Amino acid sequence: MLLSEKRVLIAGATSEVGQETARLFAEHGAKLALAARRTRLLQALTSEIAARGGEATPLRADLSEPREAKRIVDAAAQRLGGLDALVSYVGAKLEPRTWYAGIDKIDEEKIREIMDVDFYSALRLAKAALPVMRSGGGGVIIFTSSTPAITWYRHGMAYSLAKLAIIGLVKAIAAEYDRFRVRAYALALGNIKTSATYDRLKPGEKRRLAEESPMRRWGEPREVASVALALISDLYSYVNGQVIVIDGGTVMLS
Repeated sequence: MLLSEKRVLIAGATSEVGQETARLFAEHGAKLALAARRTRLLQALTSEIAARGGEATPLRADLSEPREAKRIVDAAAQRLGGLDALVSYVGAKLEPRTWYAGIDKIDEEKIREIMDVDFYSALRLAKAALPVMRSGGGGVIIFTSSTPAITWYRHGMAYSLAKLAIIGLVKAIAAEYDRFRVRAYALALGNIKTSATYDRLKPGEKRRLAEESPMRRWGEPREVASVALALISDLYSYVNGQVIVIDGGTVMLS
């Protein structure tokens, strides 16, 4: 097992990618603390993992609240006996009105809201987790970015700005904390088949977006989880501060 006895906090654990990550990590022997807002889903996921012989502790949290990050990191470290890895899938809800708003039309307050959920929640989690990892001999941090943060896109400026800031944060962590054996990564997600994205599209849009990739399909949440698994394992011990693109090759063609 790749994560035997590793102590991992997953924030945004009830998202579809978060759930698949929790299941896969548990299969590979990780001891988990799962943080999310949706209590019922969180309890169901925790029970499912326990029924399969895994170990998971639920932590109800709303990471849009500034104090929540430190609270859940401290709680996870206490319950797990330390912290070897942090994975966050926390992200702002995509609102069509904001997505399509141009630079001259977008509400500045909306940008601040998105930055607070996407970027500042990650910053607060990092600030809380890094001292724990430093004193514990190292660790791995993974945050979620997106491919528009790399190539840009004609819509979604506010979201892409936040995801671009995530990439900067990951590089800063890697540069400053490498001497403490801390590794950090950003997952730049392309078209991943989650209900929040896929189900709101018309059939033609689903086909068109699938065709963007050389693989001619959408990515699955489990495929994102598999990348996170490899990064947290010792297989990536000499890779640090990188953006891992999970898009079936779409960015390659840009």
